[in-house]
Amino acid sequence: MNQFFQRVANYVANEILIKGLANSKTFQKFAVRTDSHFRNIKKSSDEAINSKLDELHKTATKTAFSSENPFQAGATGSSSASRGAYHTSGGPPPIPKSGLRGFFEAFGKEIRKDLGIGQ
Repeated sequence: MNQFFQRVANYVANEILIKGLANSKTFQKFAVRTDSHFRNIKKSSDEAINSKLDELHKTATKTAFSSENPFQAGATGSSSASRGAYHTSGGPPPIPKSGLRGFFEAFGKEIRKDLGIGQ
């Protein structure tokens, strides 16, 4: 019996709300404006994303096919551009210190490098 009253109340509430909102000019204006606003936002964000992707693609293509690309196969010479930014000495990079002390030393080194201290 309780289920019956719940269904009746649910039906009446839905009919009143749906029919009331469907016939309301204010709600219709709100719905149209909201839809228009969301379409404009989506369109502008799609255009912005596409333009950024095109710009990134152009830069990547330019870098990949430039003559100073340090990552190209067969790059020779001893200039810093041909060695790349990762290896500044002749040998492999040093092994970082482990533990909390190593973390704080590396963190401090990065902070000093970012602030231009100690160079």
